[in-house]
Amino acid sequence: MEILYIDAHCHADDFELNVLENFISRHKMVIIGVGMDYASSLKIIHYAEQLRNFIPCIGIHPWKVGEVSEQELERVLSLADKVDCLGEVGLDTKFVPETIDRQRKFFERFLKAASEYDMLLNVHSAGTWEEVFNLLRKFEIRRAIFHWYTGPLGLLKHIENEGYFITINPSVRFQKKHRRVVEEAPLSILLTESDGPYQYRGIFLNPDLIPDTVREIAQIKNINEKTIREAIIHNSMKLFTSL
Repeated sequence: MEILYIDAHCHADDFELNVLENFISRHKMVIIGVGMDYASSLKIIHYAEQLRNFIPCIGIHPWKVGEVSEQELERVLSLADKVDCLGEVGLDTKFVPETIDRQRKFFERFLKAASEYDMLLNVHSAGTWEEVFNLLRKFEIRRAIFHWYTGPLGLLKHIENEGYFITINPSVRFQKKHRRVVEEAPLSILLTESDGPYQYRGIFLNPDLIPDTVREIAQIKNINEKTIREAIIHNSMKLFTSL
C-alpha cells in the first residue's frame, strides 16, 4: 500500500483493532503506537502482530511513573527485543512535578537501553525540553522524536543539528505556541501525530485528523500540501527502519 500519512505518536491501545485498521486503510497511513505501561506496551506489540503499517513502541509514561514499580520498568524493558522504539518515555515538570526525581531515574534507564541497542526514542518533554535534549546527547541517542513540540524556538536549531525530529499535532489549528513552532521549524524535522484518543480543548484527537494537520502545516508555511506530505514521509523513513 502506498503511504500518504504518518501518525508518529498514537495511544493505539485505547482503540479497537478494527478502528485502527480503518484509520490505516482509509488514509493510507502508518500509525506508530506508544505504550504507557507494561499492559499497554504488551497490547501495542500484539496489535503490531495483527496490523500492517503499524509500528510498536513500548514505555512507561512520565505520568505513570508514580504508580508503577521498578519491577514493571524492567518488565517493559524485557520486551525491547520485539521493538525498535521506546516510547512514550521522558520527563514532565509541567503536569507531574512531584515525581520528577523518580521520572529521571526511569528515563535514564530507558536512555541506557536505547543507547545500548540503538533504539528510537519517542519522548515526552513537557516543561523539560532542554533537559531531555541534553540527556539525549549525553547518552548519544541517534534517533529521537520530541512529541507535540511546544518548547523553546531556540532549541529547534539544536534539534535539527542532532538529527532529531518533532511532531505537529492537530492542535496546531488553534494552539499559538504550536503554530509558532511550525513557522520556525525547518520542514526537514517535522512529523505529524494525533496523540489520540485524547480530548483537547473541544476536539477529539485521533488519526482521522492527520490529513487536516498536514493541510494546516502547508497553510502556515505557505508550501504545497503534497510537498509537506512527502517531506513527512521522507523524514519518517529516516527514523523507522521498517518503513
